[in-house]
Parts: sequence; structure tokens; C-alpha cells
Amino acid sequence: MRRPLRDRLMVAGSVISAALIVGALAACAPPPGQTTGGDTVTLGVVGNTKDTIYPYSSQNSPSNNALWAQMYDGLTYLDNEGGVQMALAESMTPNADDTVWTIHLRPGVKLHSGRTFGADDVIYSVTKMLDPKSAYTPSTQINMVDPNGITKVDDLIVQMKLTRPYGPFPSAWSSDRLVMVGKDWTEQNPDGTGPFTVDAFTPGQEGTFTKFDGYYGQKPNFKHLRLVYFQDQPAITNALRGGQIDIAFTVPFTDVTTLRASPGIKILESESAGYLIFEMRLDVPPFTDPRVREAFRLIVDRDQIAKNAFGGYARPANDYLGNNTPCPPPAVPQRTQDIARAKQLLAEAGQTNISVELPTDAAFPGMLEAAQLFAQQAAQAGVTVTVRKMDGAAFLNKWLQWPFLVGYSSSPYFITATSHFAPAGEENATHFDDPEYNRLSTQLYATSDQRKQCDAITQMQRIEHERGGDIVPIYPKQLIAYNERVQGLRPDLYGRGSFEFRGVSLTP
Repeated sequence: MRRPLRDRLMVAGSVISAALIVGALAACAPPPGQTTGGDTVTLGVVGNTKDTIYPYSSQNSPSNNALWAQMYDGLTYLDNEGGVQMALAESMTPNADDTVWTIHLRPGVKLHSGRTFGADDVIYSVTKMLDPKSAYTPSTQINMVDPNGITKVDDLIVQMKLTRPYGPFPSAWSSDRLVMVGKDWTEQNPDGTGPFTVDAFTPGQEGTFTKFDGYYGQKPNFKHLRLVYFQDQPAITNALRGGQIDIAFTVPFTDVTTLRASPGIKILESESAGYLIFEMRLDVPPFTDPRVREAFRLIVDRDQIAKNAFGGYARPANDYLGNNTPCPPPAVPQRTQDIARAKQLLAEAGQTNISVELPTDAAFPGMLEAAQLFAQQAAQAGVTVTVRKMDGAAFLNKWLQWPFLVGYSSSPYFITATSHFAPAGEENATHFDDPEYNRLSTQLYATSDQRKQCDAITQMQRIEHERGGDIVPIYPKQLIAYNERVQGLRPDLYGRGSFEFRGVSLTP
């Protein structure tokens, strides 16, 4: 789902060594002449040298999301349209005031080790997530769970006591970071319930997987999966056209016309809950001044970014996260480019000669191009913006330190409100801490009434627009390019269309 993701630490030593790695991949492509085929699907994705098969690492990346989705499942999940569905949990039931939740687990679920998944595995997994020594930052999404209040009722029932009322409890567990593992998980024998077992994995290079015949859900209709990691998006496009991979995790929007005309290649177009974000740290000059932040928002030509950086496969946004919730939008004016007003605000702030660095890892199509366009637009207001393209691991490791950055994320608002806007949120790159927003957030999570939830969210979005640290210029679509022999890929709001393989098959 979400790039979601912007967590920065690394759990050491969680790599399975193997001798199957293909080539040095210095050019980030499979060896010359190697093609896909047989009963194997090969997915190409921008890689990260700090990826890990250990799901409770605080490091996160698109390539890790693709990997974890094969090996593990959560208690609940988001379907392709964004609805919350039960997964390893069969039901979740609260007490009268939403402070105790009883989780009934799905019976007969097998772990990769062959053992039956049960309450002990849930308790082990959640305890790992909440361990303060682990620095597992997604634990902020479930920080309402009392670590001492998780009890086993029987082999298929777990009860969790909360430190405060929490109405959208099933939604919290739908995050693809909050997956379950077997209680005997080790680096040498990683144990999950997902549709594939790992054969070998080397971060930044390659991972190979075999279909798990004991999977409880809909199985993929092919035997083997191979993840190949690349340094940039154009290399992935070239590998797809050259027959070295079957699926491109994403493709540059500028390549779409050429790919549509390429024989044997198809494009899957999907609406997306993803959003491009320029993030300004509220506690670091010059962004401590609200006039500077407003000026930067008025610099942006949203239509130009949608057209030129995203090939028209995007729509203008309005500096709040509004495509990840069905709630009514706030009644705020649409921001448009106004260079004259931006100059005036900068002059009033005494900031007429600003120079800022704008780093990005360009892990998603359009990110780098949008940053470069913003730099050109900023020059019209007398602002010098230096775009810096970085290695993914180096960029993400300093996620909470950059004064200004370009990122990309995708999460339901229930998750975003804690991960992105809470003072201790793992994705809070702006260091946002707004008392009114925090109060509304408390109200949001304290009720299971959808009308009250939406009322809170709409007000929270208004605050984002008025005084947040984010510039949200556009909402992009997701485009996946793939070999026509792959059948059954589905559009997905949360960016999983290229690596959600349940029911996917291959033609000869």
C-alpha cells in the first residue's frame, strides 16, 4: 500500500544468504540474453540495498512491500477498492466502549513451516511490533494496544485490551506493515502464511520464491516468482521491452505511448490512493514562517506537473490528503499558481533570496520530473531549488531529517492521521504537531460512528490545507506495464496491482 512508508532504521542480519544471485546487476538488469519464461513470473522493481525479509524492520521501500506481500498476511486487509476485509482474523468484536477487542482467527491456516497458525503466533507478532527496543516505527499505528493486555483465550481467540477507546480497530490492522509471522520465525527459517515461500534473497539484487501449496486463500496459478531489483525506472522499462522481466512495478509516464505500441506488452491503468508530496519541515527555517510555506504552495503549477511529469495521468490536488478517504472534502479554495503573490509573501517574510535543496529517491514515476518542474517554477519567484536524486536507502534513512523533500505515499486516512501527522508518526517528515488536529484525531479514533469519523476527517483536512507542511500538487494514477502472457492482474487503489498475484496465471 502505502509507500507507506517512510521508515528509516534497519534490523541487522536479516538476509538469507544464497548462491543463486544472477550476475552483479551493476547495470540493474538481468544478465544479457536471459529472458522470462516457463512457470515463472519475473517482477522488476526499483530496489533498496537495505531491504529485508524481516517484516518488523523499520526500513521500508516499494521493493520491500512487494516482497512482504508474498510471504506474509495481516489480520485484516484492504481490498482493491479500499474496503477493509478480514484475512487471518475471521472477526473482530469490541466491548461496549471500544476498549477491549476480541479477535477470532480463521481456522486451519497453515504456516510455511507446516504448523497451524494460531493465537500464540498473533501474540508473538504483536509483541514484536510493540517492543520499544525494536524501533519498529509502524507500531504507532497500534499504540492504543496495551502490551500487557494481550491474552490468549484459546488457540483461535486473542483478546486485546486498549489504553483508550479505538473504534476503527479493524482498519488499523489493514496496514501492510502489520503482518503476522510464526512464533518460531528465524532468519534461516522465516515463517509466514503468505502465498509464496522464499527460496533465496539478496537485497538490492534478487529474490526467488515458490508457490505455497498450503495457502489458505486464492492461490497464484504459477509455480515460481522472481523479484529483480533495478536502480531506476528507465532500466525497468528496457528490461520489460527486452523480455527480461514480465511485469514492471511501475513505469515512467513518458514511456507509456511507446510501451502501448510495443508488441506483446499491455498497460494496466488504475485509479490510486497514492499522492505526491513536497514536505517542508515546520521547525526548520525558512519553513517556520507560514508566509514562506504559503509562497511555496503558490509557486506550484499543478496542471503543468500533471501534464508534463505524469503525462496527463494525474489530477490536480489541493495540499491536503483527499484521495484516501470517502469522506466529504473540506470547503477550501483551490490553490493555483500565483507567482506575484508568492513574491510578495517572500518579501514580507524577508526571504527574497531563498536557496533550498530538494532531495528524492525517484522510486516512483513522476517524482523526479515533478521536482525538476517545481525548481523551474520556483525560479520565477526568485527561489533557487537544487534537485538531488539519491539512492533509496540513503534518502529514506534521513527521512525525518530533510528540511525539504519529495516523497510519495499511499495509505487510508485512518493510517495517515497517525503515521503522517501525529507528533511521533513514523512518516511525519514535516514535524507537524497541531493541537486542534491532535484533538480531532483523538475524536476520530474514539468513535466507530462513520458520520462522526467523516466530520473529524473533513476538519483535519482543512487544517492540512491551511497550516500543514505538505504541498500536495497532484493525485497520480498508477500504470503497470506487463507481458501479455501474464493474465489476471487487477487495478488496485493502493498500488499493489503489480505484485498482487492471487489468481494470476500465465499463458504458455
